[in-house]
Amino acid sequence: MSNPSKLTAMINARCPHCHEGRLFKYKWWNVFNFAQMHEHCPSCDVRYEVEPGFFYGAMYISYAFTVGIMLVGGILVFNFLNDPPAEGYVVPITTVSLLLVPANFRTARVLFIHWFSGLKYDPSAAAKHENS
Repeated sequence: MSNPSKLTAMINARCPHCHEGRLFKYKWWNVFNFAQMHEHCPSCDVRYEVEPGFFYGAMYISYAFTVGIMLVGGILVFNFLNDPPAEGYVVPITTVSLLLVPANFRTARVLFIHWFSGLKYDPSAAAKHENS
């Protein structure tokens, strides 16, 4: 990878240890498989789930994103649709929230693994794995 910064690795959903291996098996738009992650990094072979149930913590990040989406949606509906009845809030906000589930899920997991896994960047991690 030409720019091994942590931000670039997070944006591209790459391994926090080598910044090369992909975290997810499929692209985010694959509706039925967007959540499938590799168990180990394809480049450096580090295990992504550092302990059993590790990614349960990502649910808190996902919850915060969902609350934010709903708050912004409610404010937009109120301002642009002139305070409609309850259905005028529920339908568009629920629709947008459901459409953003793949992005929300993946972003929460990427942030969680990069912030809380304890894995530090090692520029030679992928090369070490290839040599072994």
